[in-house]
Amino acid sequence: MGRTVRRADVNECRRCATYCDRVIAPSACVAQSCPFLYAYDDPLDGRRYMGCMQGVFSAEIDVELFRQAERTRTGYGHVRLARTPLARCAFTVEQAYRGDGTADYRCVNPRFFDWPDAAPDAVRAFDLRDRCS
Repeated sequence: MGRTVRRADVNECRRCATYCDRVIAPSACVAQSCPFLYAYDDPLDGRRYMGCMQGVFSAEIDVELFRQAERTRTGYGHVRLARTPLARCAFTVEQAYRGDGTADYRCVNPRFFDWPDAAPDAVRAFDLRDRCS
């Protein structure tokens, strides 16, 4: 019987002891005026929340708390991706453990830092210098 693939598998790597996750800073979405960023006012608590219509991140973020955090030196921070990022998404990879230089912590999946193969609208960068020499 085949292995069941969890949704998180495309955005996490557990092949070595470093444990990597793809994350995105909601502030980057705000800065680029992403058309998929939405906001709504919750009638129950009167607060405004924002999120991603494409489900790239699944958290709904309290806008006032986000603004307060953005005024600090560290900002709001990152949230874990919930699905394959779009080409416009400025995601990064966060490593849980840096390691001590032993083989257990050496990356065995460097392609994880690239766009996922499942991203149909993503353009993978390549270096022509290797082909021109």
